[in-house]
Amino acid sequence: MSTNPQNPPPNPGQYPQDPRQARQWARAQRDQMRAQRQYWRAYWRGVRRPSITGPIILVTIGIIALLMEMGRLNSFAVWDWFARWWPLLLIAVGLISLFEYFLDRSDPYAGRRAGGGFIFLVVVLLFLAWGAHSAHWLRPMGRQFGVNGNDLLFTFGDEHDRDVQMTQAVTANGTVNVQNPRGDVTITPSADGQLHLQAHEVVHTWSDDDIQKTFDAVRPQITPAGSGVVVTVPGHEGAAVDLTLAVPEKSFLTVNAGHGDVSVEGMKSNADVTDGHGDVKFDGMGGDVHAHMQNGDFSAHAVTGQAFVNGQGGDVTLSEINGQAVIDGEFFGDTHMEQMGGAVHFHSSRTSIDVQKLGGDLTLDSDDLTANDLQGPVRIVTHSKDIELTQVAGNLHIEDRDGDVNVTTAAPLGNVEIRNQTGALMLTVPANASFAVTASTTDDSDLQTDFPLEVKTDGGEKQISGTIGEGGVKLELSTTHGDLELRKGSAQTAPVPPTPPSKPERHLRAPRTPVTPTDQ
Repeated sequence: MSTNPQNPPPNPGQYPQDPRQARQWARAQRDQMRAQRQYWRAYWRGVRRPSITGPIILVTIGIIALLMEMGRLNSFAVWDWFARWWPLLLIAVGLISLFEYFLDRSDPYAGRRAGGGFIFLVVVLLFLAWGAHSAHWLRPMGRQFGVNGNDLLFTFGDEHDRDVQMTQAVTANGTVNVQNPRGDVTITPSADGQLHLQAHEVVHTWSDDDIQKTFDAVRPQITPAGSGVVVTVPGHEGAAVDLTLAVPEKSFLTVNAGHGDVSVEGMKSNADVTDGHGDVKFDGMGGDVHAHMQNGDFSAHAVTGQAFVNGQGGDVTLSEINGQAVIDGEFFGDTHMEQMGGAVHFHSSRTSIDVQKLGGDLTLDSDDLTANDLQGPVRIVTHSKDIELTQVAGNLHIEDRDGDVNVTTAAPLGNVEIRNQTGALMLTVPANASFAVTASTTDDSDLQTDFPLEVKTDGGEKQISGTIGEGGVKLELSTTHGDLELRKGSAQTAPVPPTPPSKPERHLRAPRTPVTPTDQ
């Protein structure tokens, strides 16, 4: 006789009544649910695909870093650009994400993309962008106090100022060396052949006990050295000293300024200025002038000798320079020159300009290069700029891309070689000029000429070639994906260009009006 078990199993779907069986049943249910969750988690991990945003950002950063290390990109320019245009990073990430969304939408088996890693990378880049933007915004603010963006602690505390004056006998043709780590320097000729110093000391401190100590610590010192003197302002945290010096007009000047503007006027000998953060201005100089810049604008006017500036900075303005002018470095503002008596040389990572003589004016900015009344040889190599030159005499060589080139020559016509890529090219020569010409552009563009030359199409190019008049000089013109035109100008010289619109002249910040000094 069979007997029923003491604890029969529950019916399917029926919760067991026995407590021990109920616990076992609940445990089995939990294990089943856990196994199901692990299965689906493994499944979705298997079909999840990584986002391409992170690798694209890393590759871009790597390429930029490599170019910076190779010297092909200027680190200052990269960070300055990043400080201005960092929102483009968010736009790029958004566009890539939209592309991935539309790509996955057409695939029913596409899984969700993982993005935690690149989101963290974007957050880090945004913090860097915020820091670069803050430094860019604080820089002009700090320069109002003679400091840079990293030295704004100078402005903390109550402000106290004092004026000091000194007089020192110096040799008429001696050397005056000025060392001022923080503050403006203004130098003019003295009427009596001696050195006269006026110092405006500014101190920021919360403690009244430190005021006099700091004033004494930054008091300028005049030390004889050989045939000249050294004027030194000791550096001190929370203090700046603006110097106004009157020195013999034939003194050789050397100025080393850390944070502040430097202005030199009316001197009859050479002057050499090194400025870390500030504008440099020369006016009415009787010798050569040289400036090494790190951050600021440079201007030189009415210089009898040569003018040299190198380093990096903002605007560059030169006028009435009798000798040659050399600009070498990365200057990210506008460059303007006019009435240059000697050769002009401008060299940066993006643009190279060499002109034998500039009788008119030249303006260079981030997008355009315009100039008139140039005497060759003229050589210009650049990219991503529209070039417009008028009244160009002598030999001319231009290389450009991603911009239009428009040149009007004047007699005497020299050899002209212009190579452009992805842009239009127009050359106007005197109507009675004699030359041999070869010109070409791609067949998707127009090629036109006012001279009796046949336009031919061969191998995907439109071409003209031939000799006008007695030949002589050579014109070699080429462009791609842009119209090419060879035009007739006047019989003798090119038409006088219209007067370009005047731009507001940039001036240095005016020096503080000195308070009537007292002897200390």
